[in-house]
Amino acid sequence: MLKRLIQLLSLEFKLCDLGTVHYFLGIEVHSIGMGLMLRQHKYTLDILTQSGMISCKPVDTHISTSKTIILPDPLFSNATCFHQIMGALQYLTFTRPNICFTFYRVCQFMYATTDSHWAIVKHILRYFKGRTTHDLHITRSSSFALHGFTNANWAGSLDDKKSTGGYLVFFGQTLISLKSGSNVQLLAPLLKLSIKP
Repeated sequence: MLKRLIQLLSLEFKLCDLGTVHYFLGIEVHSIGMGLMLRQHKYTLDILTQSGMISCKPVDTHISTSKTIILPDPLFSNATCFHQIMGALQYLTFTRPNICFTFYRVCQFMYATTDSHWAIVKHILRYFKGRTTHDLHITRSSSFALHGFTNANWAGSLDDKKSTGGYLVFFGQTLISLKSGSNVQLLAPLLKLSIKP
């Protein structure tokens, strides 16, 4: 069926079948028994090198949950560097969904970046220094169940008292969609949604 699809597409488009995918747009793809393993090891090292953090000391968490993010500090002197690193980190969230909340929280201050915000980004980079080989697994499953999980922290931000929420959607055992951040519109406060065809 795959060969037939490639033949049909080649009638309309100029195609070149490169075989099994191993590296695609900075994402390393490894075949495992029941699916694929996605990793951005080289890309993570490139970000650490670009930011001058390749020899930094690693930390265990990507952000402190007890400290506020808005601090009375002077504006960060190198806004271009901050924007470049944040753009690179955004692409890294494809295989590292655990940093989405932290990343989007810092993005709120893209145009009024202070030294404290840069310190948070450096903390994120130090977190990656100790976890350059984190993998995202896409597993093959006989289940077609769709599961959704959501959570919210109403007015829980220490900085601006805004609500924070997010959701995860799984197809079988594979994560297919997620959102995390402030002011997420939750249409229904469902703890678990299970839909079967």
